[in-house]
Amino acid sequence: MVNLAGVALSKFFYKLLGSDVSIRRQLLTVIILGVVILNLVGSLLTAWLTNQKLRELITADALEKVESLAELAQSSLYNHQFAHARRLVEHAVSQNSVEGSAILDNKGLVFANKNIPEHFINHNLAPLSDLPDIKKFEDKQCFIFSKPVYLEQLDANVKAQPPYQQIGTVVIKISKKTLNQAKLDIFFMTFAIGIAISLFLVGLINVTINRFTQPIYRLADLMTESKHTGMHLLSKEEGTKEVKKMAQAYNEMIRALDENEETLRKHSEQLEQQVAMRTQELVKARDAALTASRHKSVFLANITHELRTPIQAIIGYIDLVKEELELDGMDQHSADLNKVQVSAERLLTLINDILDLSKVEAGKMDVKISVVEVKPLIENAIDSITPLLDIRQNLLVGPQNTTELFIETDKAMLAQIVINLLSNACKFTSNGTISIDYFCDQTDFFISVKDTGCGIAQDKLAEIFDEFRQVNQGKKHTDNANVKQFSGTGLGLAISQKFANLLGGEILVNSQLGSGSEFKLRLPL
Repeated sequence: MVNLAGVALSKFFYKLLGSDVSIRRQLLTVIILGVVILNLVGSLLTAWLTNQKLRELITADALEKVESLAELAQSSLYNHQFAHARRLVEHAVSQNSVEGSAILDNKGLVFANKNIPEHFINHNLAPLSDLPDIKKFEDKQCFIFSKPVYLEQLDANVKAQPPYQQIGTVVIKISKKTLNQAKLDIFFMTFAIGIAISLFLVGLINVTINRFTQPIYRLADLMTESKHTGMHLLSKEEGTKEVKKMAQAYNEMIRALDENEETLRKHSEQLEQQVAMRTQELVKARDAALTASRHKSVFLANITHELRTPIQAIIGYIDLVKEELELDGMDQHSADLNKVQVSAERLLTLINDILDLSKVEAGKMDVKISVVEVKPLIENAIDSITPLLDIRQNLLVGPQNTTELFIETDKAMLAQIVINLLSNACKFTSNGTISIDYFCDQTDFFISVKDTGCGIAQDKLAEIFDEFRQVNQGKKHTDNANVKQFSGTGLGLAISQKFANLLGGEILVNSQLGSGSEFKLRLPL
């Protein structure tokens, strides 16, 4: 129960003094609670102290009364004067706050009694620490004091009696009614005075807090207005010292914002001017570059076209000369002619690649869409690169897919891509295996070419589709010169990727150095 009460009280104070409550309400709440608690504690403490003081006064008065009654009762007890004893008891009871009184003889028998019950008379009273002869009993309703009555030497002729012989006991009952009533009266009077003072203090504090918080509210309203209007409004520096510092800091911040915005505006204007100038320069540079690129592409297309015709003628004449030499039995010259023919064919291939690349860059490569059957196209490509397989002593595994697949694409470009991928695999594989296959999903068509060649380093994969770049181009040393380990111009993959892009697809590569490579052509169905 105590824990539940503590939790409920904590929740109450958290709600009362939450972060969404104004500072004025929080201050007033704390002050009112503090004043009420202090007033209650002060009233209780005052009542308790007054009660203790009244107890001391009542006890002292009772001690005087019991002492006086004991002195007066000596004669009545000694002379067995019952009527006189009753008068003494009646007189004692008539005094203020005395409810009862009794006189007992030395045997504990009642000599005279007024308003004291029998069980109190025979009660074993406790002696006081400072007055051991006087005994005291206390409950919620009364105090009871008792004092022995000693016989002093009243008669000089009685020689045999000791001078301080106990001849009886007197008992006085003091009511607590006056004490309790005084305690309640003092408590309520003190509490009422405290409440009146508290109300006055709360009103005074409320006025003071309003005076303190009004400048803060005005500053907050000014900030809100600045936020909504976008205007940088300055605040009046008024109120207490702390509020003035807040207003000064706010005004300094607003002035700094104004300065920063002015600086940013100037920088923005300068930047816009610079951007406009740079844009004009970039436009001019771009136009010049595009013009140069078009001129270069046109020049390459023209020059390669003019070069291809005499190269083809040279190759044709070489074939005729070889036939004439074979007919005349001069086979010893065939080897030299074969070298010339291989060089001419390599030069023709280079010219064709440059021509294709220049057409793509010049935008003159037309895409002719038609329905293409995939498997015969791959078989024709395999037949075209069969001599390369024999040169490097590689084994080629043809398509394992037996599905008759038809797609809509440019047949010539697709055939060129497949031939270039197979040629590239043959070039970088020696005494290994090359496999080609095709498959498709719901949206795309794929041709995969795998090899067990030297592979490509991971940091070089981004460069393999650059023009005139051969990333696995190592060097082998001879006695006189350094020659390329792998022949080629580095245009095959670049042209294939550009053809794939023209067809709406791309070529993906997955390779690991020393473990072979996989090139995968993806085209939309």
